Amino acid sequence: MKKAAVVGNPVDHSLSPDIHSFWLNEAGINGIYTKETVKHENFGSFIVNAAKKGYSGLNITVPFKEKAFKLCDVLSETAKELGAVNLIIFENGKIMGDNTDGQGFIDSVIEKIPNLSFKKNNFSILGAGGAAKGIIHALCKNGAKNINIINRDLKKAKDLASSYSGIATPYALSDIEKGLTDASFLINTTTMGMKGGPDSIEINFSEFPKIICFTDIVYNPKTTSLMSDALKSGIKVIGGIGMLVNQAVPAFRAFYGEEPRNLDSLYLVLENKMKVDHND
Repeated sequence: MKKAAVVGNPVDHSLSPDIHSFWLNEAGINGIYTKETVKHENFGSFIVNAAKKGYSGLNITVPFKEKAFKLCDVLSETAKELGAVNLIIFENGKIMGDNTDGQGFIDSVIEKIPNLSFKKNNFSILGAGGAAKGIIHALCKNGAKNINIINRDLKKAKDLASSYSGIATPYALSDIEKGLTDASFLINTTTMGMKGGPDSIEINFSEFPKIICFTDIVYNPKTTSLMSDALKSGIKVIGGIGMLVNQAVPAFRAFYGEEPRNLDSLYLVLENKMKVDHND
């Protein structure tokens, strides 16, 4: 039996087991995918011994992506550039690391806007953490020329922008109006509005007529307060569930050697699960 898991702390909220279990069932694969809560001090030994325990690979979530990076024997170019790993594969006695977060975001946007030109749009990012880093990296790989990084801590925004000189411009949250003035895409990479997360800021989207799309990496709830505000202004919105599913595609392929099937049905399963969880 092929075995894989998502590793983090906390990890109880993760929908990754639902995603992979659905695909395993669709493909008729004799496999299992679990979620493992690991203490910080035990993370290294868990990774090093995982292959011996029968794992073909692991997904890594907060707060271990940078720790996982340091434990890998072989790294993809994306993982090297980001300094973080969300996918580990055990192969020929080696720990191999990759990062699929950013491309998962890109794929989720292309699902909704197939002919999108990244070169012809201006992007503004809320947040300057790990998710922002992965998404900005992927945007640049796909040709984005102008990216504004808006963050409460201006220094973090400046540090992240310095890695993309000539493309990225940092702004403090207090200067959000300047950061949104020319934006055609706004992306929330923070946990604002997430179930159990911090309250969201308020944005009057009608004041920024150039914004044509708002995307949120938060997937629970399905519609965040910022998404709702954007919809009221007639702006196209894309929620976070697509990113979650698309970053899982290469992981499933690596863990079980099969292509995922029936993505449309999977989205319905996940949405129904979140409705049940919301009503608990």
